[in-house]
Amino acid sequence: MILSGEQDSLIGPIRPLTAGETECASTFDAHLRRRYAVIPDASPPRWPAWSLLAGVGAAAALAVFSLVRYPANLHDPVAPASLIALGAMIALYLGFAGWALRRPRTGRALGTLVGLAAAAAWSVEIWAGGPAKLDRPVEQAVGGTFALLAVAVTVAAGVLAGVRIHDPGAALRAGLFTGLSSGVAVFCFAVVMTLTNLDVLGTRDDYRRQFATGGSHAADMATFLVGDILAAGVAHLVINLVLGLIGGGLGALAASWVSRPGTAATR
Repeated sequence: MILSGEQDSLIGPIRPLTAGETECASTFDAHLRRRYAVIPDASPPRWPAWSLLAGVGAAAALAVFSLVRYPANLHDPVAPASLIALGAMIALYLGFAGWALRRPRTGRALGTLVGLAAAAAWSVEIWAGGPAKLDRPVEQAVGGTFALLAVAVTVAAGVLAGVRIHDPGAALRAGLFTGLSSGVAVFCFAVVMTLTNLDVLGTRDDYRRQFATGGSHAADMATFLVGDILAAGVAHLVINLVLGLIGGGLGALAASWVSRPGTAATR
């Protein structure tokens, strides 16, 4: 270590720093500390996996309750196929939740939060076409707008994660959990909304026409509505998951492109 005023064999005498040079050096050192601060290696949270597990459990419980409360749906000719599809999706969602619990990774928290936002948009679309009983033009405008918003938000989650985190794996996980969380949230909302608004839904002209002419084997309107919403809920479990995976794939491509040395150098 060489002190001010001492002689160095290579660079000669060392002069003391002036007040201005000392201040400049301190400012530069503080900038380096902020720019290259060491970030603690915190483990990714497990709450996204726990929340998905709770949501899947709630969805399964609602499905069982609906079928026990309206057992005539089990006698429908398409009931076996519907039950197989429902069971397969519940098992798939449970598998993803268990995998996430065992191996927490980045991207899932962002995906879960964005998925809930997408589920809120889907819920508005479902409500507008159900108990809200809006005028037909307003119903179509509100439903179409929020359906498109839900699709855009779901797909955007993976892309956002890819651009921000620069990790293709994180982008895929964000997209996956966006689809999972939105799918299970929409399923739960749709079933609860139907069970609590059967009287209102039964007065809608379009549902009455479907019940009368759609070839339904349901004995009454309530059974028809519950069976219809269970089928729609299973469809959302599939659709939302596919949309999330599409967004995750696009996000992985974006992360790979952003992380390229040539791209990073031009940013």
